[in-house]
Amino acid sequence: MQLLRVTALAVSICVLAPPPPASAQISPNAVWSCEFTNSATACGFYLQAAASNRAAVVGPGRDGSTAIELTTQLGDINIAGSDSNERADLALSPSSRYCNQGQEEWWAHSLMFPPGYVPPRVAAVWNWGALFDFHNSAAGGGQPNFMVYATPTGLELHMAGGANTVNRPSDPGYYSIAIGPITKNVWYDFVYHVKWSSGSDGLFQAWLNGRQVMNYSGPNLYVGQSCYLKLANYHTPLGVPVSVIHSRVVRGATQADVQIGSGGTPPPTVPVPNVVGQTQAAATSALTSAGLTAGTVTMQSSTTVASGSVISESPAAGTSVAKGSAVNLVVSSGAPAPTPVAVPNVVGETQAAATSAISAAALTVGAVTQQSSTTVASGSVISESPAAGTSVASGAAVSLVVSSGAPAPGQVAVPNVVGETEAAATSAISAAALTVGAVTQQSSTTVASGNVISESPAAGTSVASGAAISLVVSSGAPAPTPVAVPNVVGETEAAATSAISAATLTVGAVTQQSSTTVASGSVISQNPAAGANSASGSAVDLVVSTGGGASSGAGGSGAGGGGAFGGGGAFDSFTLSALLSSLIGGLWRARRIRNFQQCLHRIRLV
Repeated sequence: MQLLRVTALAVSICVLAPPPPASAQISPNAVWSCEFTNSATACGFYLQAAASNRAAVVGPGRDGSTAIELTTQLGDINIAGSDSNERADLALSPSSRYCNQGQEEWWAHSLMFPPGYVPPRVAAVWNWGALFDFHNSAAGGGQPNFMVYATPTGLELHMAGGANTVNRPSDPGYYSIAIGPITKNVWYDFVYHVKWSSGSDGLFQAWLNGRQVMNYSGPNLYVGQSCYLKLANYHTPLGVPVSVIHSRVVRGATQADVQIGSGGTPPPTVPVPNVVGQTQAAATSALTSAGLTAGTVTMQSSTTVASGSVISESPAAGTSVAKGSAVNLVVSSGAPAPTPVAVPNVVGETQAAATSAISAAALTVGAVTQQSSTTVASGSVISESPAAGTSVASGAAVSLVVSSGAPAPGQVAVPNVVGETEAAATSAISAAALTVGAVTQQSSTTVASGNVISESPAAGTSVASGAAISLVVSSGAPAPTPVAVPNVVGETEAAATSAISAATLTVGAVTQQSSTTVASGSVISQNPAAGANSASGSAVDLVVSTGGGASSGAGGSGAGGGGAFGGGGAFDSFTLSALLSSLIGGLWRARRIRNFQQCLHRIRLV
């Protein structure tokens, strides 16, 4: 039993060391690279003032025998200054070789949090740590253009740029995402694809251990500025030294120039197709064909782009992005609604004065009906529709009823009963010494069931007392015309959506389901079934294939969802790989000891 305990202790001591260097080497095609093989100031970096006791060459590195360990010392309390408060900081001076407007680059670097790493305090005023950043070149501060950021809850990526200096997360031009909790004693392999710009065509994509964690488009430089690269360990003062290890800083022209053979290689890039002016369905289909996905769709009114067509896309057409990336669309909702105006009061005005007042209100005169009246002078307005004060769209028509004067002796004016219930219309006609004639039923989508659609003779007509007035009464809206549900099984989701819309139907619930027989993105089944008769505008539910893998909706490790190394209590492939790497690293160090028994002997002495 004692031997087993000693053996277990020996193994634990051996495997707690950082993992050994990977077998992959930095590409000979890289434009620039650094592994700190000579000193802490190698590779064109320099130590800032009073920081010599805050940087040390250690080993092994990510791809070789060396790395740099930056340590925040006791008493480090300020972010600025050049005396004992200076951070352990390595800065590559501003250069014309990178960080220029319109320049596209690939970068990679690796970092590790050793077993003794202490995260920032939650309650501290300065509760964050800066680890790697492209810093704006102007004096006077402002958020870095890009930064890997350590917080009490884990890693974050921060981005800033544009016309104004960004200082707070609430400022315009600030962008950040959460990666997840920090795991110690494993390598974090970052790869970046960046197009530097102070405008909307800027791009910054990030991968962590082969998984894309950031896909940002927008400004990433301040107007008129460049930037420079800093490796750092700015950290909350904790009363103890805090260390972070950096290795393998690489810059290249392509992703192949910065990839790491043992992992961390980003997927291939593809150009964004031009979908501006296409319908949303056609744009989605084009993006899918290009190996991309439709991201956020924002509706926006437009007087020049037809409703349902794409106004703009982001990233812009022609931009190189990782395969599978999301492209955001702005889709036209059509012309904006006209500005509402109030209908003027023209009752009692002459027809000419009423016409002038209606035109002055940016409205038009609609139907003008003549009606006899014993109270309103001939040529003056008896009533208007819509009524005075009603808000209507600019350019809308206002109908008028104009007096033709008093009816001839023995004649009576037909009352206006349009819109009244049949009972109310009958009462009004009887009160005018007239009778109700033929009553015809007719369907209507605008007049409520039981109300009068029209009368004959028309309102205002002079007729003999006792004459009959015929009515057309609404029977309500007609039954919807049934349409046949199209067959969309086997079609792509975009094609199915187009076919359903063309049949004057709508797409209902879309469910994802794995299938070994139906291609990913194609329809497995529909409900109602093809050929079924449904009311126009009805919904058709779809089941869409996710391919031969497990159905979507489970697992995943997005931002804040278990971090870069998975979660949920189960070992994923990367966690297992990290544990095996640590075990191999310990055994690798054991080779320095003449044999394993000698290691056990030393432990017994302890």
